[in-house]
Amino acid sequence: MSDILRIRTLTDRFFDGTTTLEEEHELYDYYRREQALPADLAQLRQLFLDFAAVQFADEQTVSINVNKPRRWLRWAVAACAALLIAAGAAVWLNSGQQDDDECVAYIYGERTTDRDVVLGEIQKTMAAVADDGSDEVEEQLKMMFGNE
Repeated sequence: MSDILRIRTLTDRFFDGTTTLEEEHELYDYYRREQALPADLAQLRQLFLDFAAVQFADEQTVSINVNKPRRWLRWAVAACAALLIAAGAAVWLNSGQQDDDECVAYIYGERTTDRDVVLGEIQKTMAAVADDGSDEVEEQLKMMFGNE
């Protein structure tokens, strides 16, 4: 089968939606490298060049998204640590073991009763979690617990 007959057949199948991914790549390559095309195929050249560009952009997006879970894991761990610190502070504040005005928390293994220090640590931790420019803590927790 000659090249032009094969390309015509693949082009027809493409518009019918029956081509495979490999055949589509073959079409993209053909329209990209052939400059002298019959008139009916020449008018389709830009269309296939555009499809090829979109396909290439999608492949780049996939490769970028493959590395994203590692970044999310780090932020999920930071969010979990912040929640643990906040929960620990809340438990100690409401445990009844201290006066109503006393704030007790363990920060970096040391007992702290200064309310400003405890709240400052909580704020620093929350700021570190939000430093990536997104406020998608809920998505981070979903990813961490597998509820996507």
